[in-house]
Amino acid sequence: MGITHVPRPLAALKSVRTWIVAAVTVGFLVAVGFFFFLQGRSVMHGFVRERLTSVAAVAAFQFPGEDIEHIHTKDDMGSPLFKTLVQRMKKIRSDVSDIRYVYILRRTENPLELEFVVDADALDSLEETDINRDGVIDPSEQQSFPGDRYDISGIPILQKDAFIRPTADVGITRDQWGETFSGYAPIRDASGRVVAVIGIDMTAQNYEGFLQAFFSTQALFLFLLGAGVIAFYILVMQWRTRAEELEQLNEERSWLMQLVLHQVGTPLTIFKWAVESLEEICQRASGEGVAEAKEDMELMKDGISRLEHVTDVLLTADRVQAGTFTVHKERAFLQDVIAEGMKGVRAQLDRRHQTITLHVEQGIELKLDSKLLAGVIRELLDNAMTYSPNGGNITMNAERRGKVVEIRVIDQGCGISKEDLTRVFQRFARGTHAGEYDPNGTGIGLYIARGIIERFGGEIHIRSTEGKGATIVITLPLP
Repeated sequence: MGITHVPRPLAALKSVRTWIVAAVTVGFLVAVGFFFFLQGRSVMHGFVRERLTSVAAVAAFQFPGEDIEHIHTKDDMGSPLFKTLVQRMKKIRSDVSDIRYVYILRRTENPLELEFVVDADALDSLEETDINRDGVIDPSEQQSFPGDRYDISGIPILQKDAFIRPTADVGITRDQWGETFSGYAPIRDASGRVVAVIGIDMTAQNYEGFLQAFFSTQALFLFLLGAGVIAFYILVMQWRTRAEELEQLNEERSWLMQLVLHQVGTPLTIFKWAVESLEEICQRASGEGVAEAKEDMELMKDGISRLEHVTDVLLTADRVQAGTFTVHKERAFLQDVIAEGMKGVRAQLDRRHQTITLHVEQGIELKLDSKLLAGVIRELLDNAMTYSPNGGNITMNAERRGKVVEIRVIDQGCGISKEDLTRVFQRFARGTHAGEYDPNGTGIGLYIARGIIERFGGEIHIRSTEGKGATIVITLPLP
């Protein structure tokens, strides 16, 4: 039997092919790893931003704008109010992991300068301030006092966005205190006017720790496993990390929510009892001043009602986020649900001399929680009325379209800019000019509406041109 001889050119060709396949495989692994590395960093960066934004937004509720107005200079640092504000900031920092700085800033006559109002470290001793224990107070360890100026020429987000809505840095911010990644939220007074902004800082080291904790393991498995196994593993780990981060974020949000509800709920109950007692006294009293007292009590009742609405909205938003709100499905006619939703806006319609034109197809029956859907209808109508001029008209259409029913709410109000449209259904999201029409808005209504509609198996969208009104479209499955 003879021996087959492989010609040298053919053997060389197979060797080249082997090297090409090896190179392509290595290149593919590197490309996949690099892609998931960048994608993972982007996702984790988004988580950190959302976390800081949520912490800042809820923390802002703990600082009434009226209290901030009393703090201006170092002389105010000895007041009980200043000490209370500092203790409140320290509590936030101790309860939320990885937070290093908490502070409040207000605007000055210079648009590129803010001034400090309160800082969590303002009352620390020299020993506490010297963090590195070298006996010298470095620039990064210096305290901030009421009235101290802060240059924001290199921080665009503090020049505008932070005073409009809760937000967070796009990247690392560098100043005399080092490198930080920060979240901000406006602080408002009882009238809804923004008086200051609260800042929540994470050090750059902690921020990088969030991003790096996952990727070293990912790189190790990238070189140990094959291309298919590695890609699958990265995907699983990415979703696992996302779930853990969401769980941590939910725990912190729930804690902060309970804190706010506890801090607000007890005084509200006391106020309601006091107003009811005063009403009974006024009913039995007579003489000068009674009529004026009754007017004041009506104002107090209105304020209490607004605060109750805020706590109810925050609680509902928390349940929507956690997916724990209860749905009682039942058969109901759409025209009845819409009529129920309109009851809550009648008084506002009359005050604003506005009208609603209805075009509702009769006999449309749905199987869902009619009370929740009526609440969504009310929220959409309330938004349409708020951002429409006095005397304006709002149109609501509802009709079958195949296997779904389509509900449209159309207004001729101020409309929404393209930039705001991308985030209108996010938590705490408000349009750039929303404060001009409703200074007391929470930016949660549409977020809750979307959560409820999606729980029903439907969808909600919005179309708008700034200055030409908006159209919100809801589609719900027919039973």
